[in-house]
Amino acid sequence: MIKIQISKTLQGKIRKGYPWVFNYQIQNRIPDGSQENLGVIYDHNNRFLAVGLWDPCSDLCFRVLNLGNPREINGCFFLERLRSAKIIRKELENQGTTGYRVINGESDGFPGLVLDRYEDTLVLKLYTTSWFPFLDDLCELFQKEFQSRQVVLRLAQNVGKSLESGSTYRDGQILYGHGNSSWVQFKENGLKFMADVVEGQKTGFFLDQRENRLKTREMAKGRSVLNVFSYSGGFSVYAFAGGCKSVVEVDCNPFALETSLRNMKLNFPEKSFPAEIFVQKEGDAFQMLEQLKSEKWFFDLVILDPPAFARKKKHKTQALEAYARLVQAGARVTSGVLFAASCSVHVPAIEFYDAVHIGIRSAGKKFEEIARTGHAQDHPATFPEAFYLKSTYIKIGVKG
Repeated sequence: MIKIQISKTLQGKIRKGYPWVFNYQIQNRIPDGSQENLGVIYDHNNRFLAVGLWDPCSDLCFRVLNLGNPREINGCFFLERLRSAKIIRKELENQGTTGYRVINGESDGFPGLVLDRYEDTLVLKLYTTSWFPFLDDLCELFQKEFQSRQVVLRLAQNVGKSLESGSTYRDGQILYGHGNSSWVQFKENGLKFMADVVEGQKTGFFLDQRENRLKTREMAKGRSVLNVFSYSGGFSVYAFAGGCKSVVEVDCNPFALETSLRNMKLNFPEKSFPAEIFVQKEGDAFQMLEQLKSEKWFFDLVILDPPAFARKKKHKTQALEAYARLVQAGARVTSGVLFAASCSVHVPAIEFYDAVHIGIRSAGKKFEEIARTGHAQDHPATFPEAFYLKSTYIKIGVKG
């Protein structure tokens, strides 16, 4: 293994659960061209501190696998971790859910690795090439534990870009099984959805908003709904399942809108979805919201679930400004309930909520916060940097 030396301060952080070491934090020289994919850290008293994945091609070059006591990193080690992760998700299938996250990276003891389940298909997403030597063992383990039909490999952009020509692995590769299509069907709280697990965003579906979708279903009865950044229509399907009056979707991706309509017809085959009850608008969210306001559209429930506005820490200020502008635009077209979410890890929850309140005030509206929500049970977060999802439900009053 590669031996890594770090400062006493960073050693203390790792003892408390911080799982990463970046290149600039390493204090010893690592031999050029080293092929090892595991590293080890000893503390300043030369006692074992942690073993983890070593990735010299990434700025985030060390990810903690095991802390405190030396362990052999093998199939038995991964089986223990996987079974612990499965226990946390045990109740989901009893809720009519067969699409959920099985492994949530560092928080489930698999740093830089995500495993999502879609019925009998597993999608494995990697954020470091250091997992490649373990893939055969992991694939066999996943197959035994889930009796899955296929295991699909998805690679984060940084991993895909680092691959050399002739690499054994590629994004969208089927590691096990023989899928006839990249589309798979699964259930979420009894509703049916299709996901493109080979080319879709993330692993094919945004599974982390399951509980918020259920909450909006409970609020939708008799209401007109605006779903901004609608993607594949998750919130829209739940709204119709909850007895909403109508849905307007806004998304800039025509493929996403097509997928949404597909999911609608999958759940409500008897409905024809005429324009009076289901409208799809393709375009920029901010421009579409301004157009809806100018055309005097008004909604009882507005859903704002954008992609991450802050990809890096330095983008936080402009992201907060964007959230405030988005909420302002959403508040202008409702005197009902507004749901706003952020998946930007670089935007702290309290600053996001402040931006939401600023946006509503700038729209000249009174408001009352109903609830705040965070991570679902299949997306645990065990250290501060893992908390990315935050959202709020707000009752919007008439202009103040």
